[in-house]
Amino acid sequence: MNRAFTIIEILICVIIIVTVGIGLLKTSANNAKLISYAKSKSASSGYFSVLLLDTNVCNDKDTNMYDILKTKFSIRDDDLIELLKQEELNCISEEITNIKLADMDINRTIDDISQISFVINKISASFNVSNIVGYEMKVEM
Repeated sequence: MNRAFTIIEILICVIIIVTVGIGLLKTSANNAKLISYAKSKSASSGYFSVLLLDTNVCNDKDTNMYDILKTKFSIRDDDLIELLKQEELNCISEEITNIKLADMDINRTIDDISQISFVINKISASFNVSNIVGYEMKVEM
């Protein structure tokens, strides 16, 4: 008796291999997409943390990251300067809450407590890679 695979067995084997291969390709493509998304979010977070050094740059006009950083840092690398100039920024800072302690009925144990206030600002930044929103809390005297 001749021991060989029948055409049905070979077809079933090919179908199983193709199905597993397609599943691996989809997983690989999905991982590449997730890595790209994570890199863009990481870049946005880095830019946003630099933006928080001086939130006064959020003056509702379009600018780029180089214009923001050149006031704080001395950047000499031409490639980095070009990269930062390409990273456009649209930033809006809006005051959400301004709590003045003078308006509150509290025990006044600190001198001149009426001058203290807590301000919470919402900072919306739009970069080339993505958008990000953050909050800033300040105590003003």
